Amino acid sequence: MTRDQLMESLLHLPHPWPRPETDCNLPTDNGHGDLEGWIKGPTNNEWHYAWIGAHERRIVITREQWEEALLAHIQHLERPVSDAVETTSSDEVDPRAWNGEGLPPVGSVVVFDSDHVGYAEVTVIGHTLRGGGVVVEDKRRGVEVCAQSELRPIHSDREKAIGDMKQITKAAADAHKRELHGALSEEYLLGALYDAGHRKVKP
Repeated sequence: MTRDQLMESLLHLPHPWPRPETDCNLPTDNGHGDLEGWIKGPTNNEWHYAWIGAHERRIVITREQWEEALLAHIQHLERPVSDAVETTSSDEVDPRAWNGEGLPPVGSVVVFDSDHVGYAEVTVIGHTLRGGGVVVEDKRRGVEVCAQSELRPIHSDREKAIGDMKQITKAAADAHKRELHGALSEEYLLGALYDAGHRKVKP
């Protein structure tokens, strides 16, 4: 195993690079007598991906190295957003013109909704050379690779609010599971929404 081979395999992750709070699989036998998996960095709390071979020879890839390699491998597709709009660069793309069909053009602002990262508005910065993945960027999460099925166009304020509430109730349910016992009540979830500022506006 070389560093380039390990990096190549990581460019096709089926999920985004894990956040520090994510539970990850520690290095286990990869079927070739070596160990592969996630380890926490020696100087920070970030996840790194490690390959450990004979005589403790190891290769470690950091998120920053992965992002740099990923950006070097993406393919910027320069094509029209629609038949009526001819586009030659991402600067000319209407960020909200993607209708959900085909790959979103570079420069589009779309909704990323997945079990791994939750709900977020992200900017499309490229497409992977293989596999049809979409490379997106978010100020909080950085660069991620996702499937087209995890993306959808940005719609109404109502849909945005529903997405926000989904995140709030999921976080509340996770906190309840960690800290409390017993069944998760409707009142508990509604209280979390109220505390977050979601309440009916009086006419």
